[in-house]
Amino acid sequence: MSIIATPMGYVMEYIYNLLQNYGYSIIAFALLAKVLMLPLSIKQKKSMIVTQRINPKLQELQKKYANNQEKYSQEVQKLYDEYGASPMGGCGTMLLTFPIMIGLYYVVTQPLTYFMHVPADAIAQMAEMFDISTKVYGYQLSICGMFAEHFDELHAICSSIIPVDFTFFGIDLTVTPSFKEFSVLWIIPILSAVTSWGYSHVTNTMNQVVSGQAAAGDEKTQQMNKTMTLLMPLMSGYFGFILPAAVGIYWIANNLFMCVQDVILTSYCLKQEKKEQELYKTGGKKLK
Repeated sequence: MSIIATPMGYVMEYIYNLLQNYGYSIIAFALLAKVLMLPLSIKQKKSMIVTQRINPKLQELQKKYANNQEKYSQEVQKLYDEYGASPMGGCGTMLLTFPIMIGLYYVVTQPLTYFMHVPADAIAQMAEMFDISTKVYGYQLSICGMFAEHFDELHAICSSIIPVDFTFFGIDLTVTPSFKEFSVLWIIPILSAVTSWGYSHVTNTMNQVVSGQAAAGDEKTQQMNKTMTLLMPLMSGYFGFILPAAVGIYWIANNLFMCVQDVILTSYCLKQEKKEQELYKTGGKKLK
């Protein structure tokens, strides 16, 4: 992941030099990532819309050719060709998006490596100085939490570290919220869970808009959507309590941007699909 995370780290450094605030830099970083991945997101959304549109027809074909798998496969391919789509339409896009998201996560959780470009041996020395395990998620953020009181000592180990203020509206982003002790840090996992639920709700609503009915998909799909709507917020809240607050800020910002993006892209792609349907009917062109 260093191949992806290293250049992203330089971008994060540039953003921080402009904003001079680590919390705002994480939010701007998440927004920039969404903008850069917009072409992939549009392609993925279009593919998903087409798949939902033809899903009832796929179910009809499945019933009609239940005992003839070869004929079923041929008819399915004809259907996809008619709509200018592919059974694997969004998979390639998702495979491209996933490493980018992981790269972003690395930059946020490992600021010494990718943001300040500190060598691994120097990081190990810093961790040993404060008896911080390098096997714990977000351990680099824990080291960064020592900047306020021990910056000169850390700077003596590696001159590339910079005096970053890791507080955001009074919240120390290097600290991990604790289940056992109530504090203002609890707002991070709570907001992470709430925004995750919001994103799931927006996604389900947009799917209903695309399908044109009160409930999108069959009973199995509905049940899966309900499970994910409940499960994802719980997971987000849980991880918000076991990872440094900086990661929670990134997730909150990412969830909010995803909500806005999903609404805009659904509206845009539906309009594009309508235009392509009109062209298809009048000019005999395939839908894309």
